[in-house]
Amino acid sequence: MLALARGFQVLDCFAVARRPLGNGDVTRITGIPKATVARLIGTLVGLGQLRPVPQSERYELAPGVVRLAQAFLDGLDLRGAARPLLQALAEATGASAFLGVRDGSDMLVIEGGRARSPSALVLAASVGTRMALTTSALGRAWLAGVDDATRRAALGDVADPGVQAALALASRHGHVLSLGDWHPAIIAAAVPVRTALGEVVALNCGSPVALMSVERLQSEVLPRLHATAQALAACIGGVAGLALIQHNQRKETPS
Repeated sequence: MLALARGFQVLDCFAVARRPLGNGDVTRITGIPKATVARLIGTLVGLGQLRPVPQSERYELAPGVVRLAQAFLDGLDLRGAARPLLQALAEATGASAFLGVRDGSDMLVIEGGRARSPSALVLAASVGTRMALTTSALGRAWLAGVDDATRRAALGDVADPGVQAALALASRHGHVLSLGDWHPAIIAAAVPVRTALGEVVALNCGSPVALMSVERLQSEVLPRLHATAQALAACIGGVAGLALIQHNQRKETPS
């Protein structure tokens, strides 16, 4: 079991580094003894997961890892993974929770959860509902989660102060808010999630403002929403919230 765990640890080094590595590099990153690293790499080369770099003492990922990745992606069901998480979030908060994808100038709700309690603070939306990209929490989360070029293409000439404030909040905390901007009677928070295939989606949780205060949204709902987004990202091999936004920022910062 230890050898198996270390083997995956070695593979993960190459996945994160995105460049060829030598035995010493892997030892330095993982702390695994160099002799053990050499044996593990030899085994992984034999299994087609790694291959030697010509005229070098380094190795790189081999096509064998593609088979594993493809098998995972072929079985990926975003809506199926999100459904129980959204339902659990809705039950825990007494609100409504949705998964949305971008569709033109809108966000399209593709999955949702509602609390079953008669006193649930539910939002009157359902699968198929469209929410504006710039004013809804779902839309603002998507804008926060994509790279700058994609965001600019989506917004065009629109210079919305609400969007800019939401992006600033997301860069600090990994979430956005829509406090009556999409609908005067609705408040909501949302977090972006990027799937293993690179698609950015968004999770939100919201309620009529008459039934939930902004203070409760921020103090009680937001921590659960972040936990839900992280759980979904873990299920689908993605990344969520502040980690996603900071990753985009690092890519866009000149070295």
